[in-house]
Amino acid sequence: MAIFSVNYDLRLPQEYAEFYQALETYPHIHAMDSCWLIEADAEAGEIRDALMPYLAGGDALFVNRVSDGWAGAGTQCGQWLNQRIAQHA
Repeated sequence: MAIFSVNYDLRLPQEYAEFYQALETYPHIHAMDSCWLIEADAEAGEIRDALMPYLAGGDALFVNRVSDGWAGAGTQCGQWLNQRIAQHA
């Protein structure tokens, strides 16, 4: 298992219920408006491929693996992220 940051720009966010439901199938925390942290036993490309069917033309999606070298401010995800990174160390 690894931690991934899933970042996106959606043209019409209110119309993406299936996209959000797909994100919620992973252990997760909603870090910021367009950023979720998820835990998955997959590669970044596999996660991207699993989420792409729920996006429309003109949307953007970026998935990357998170390491222990992270920094943030004003988010509610620090404890969640630190616990999971420690589990995978």
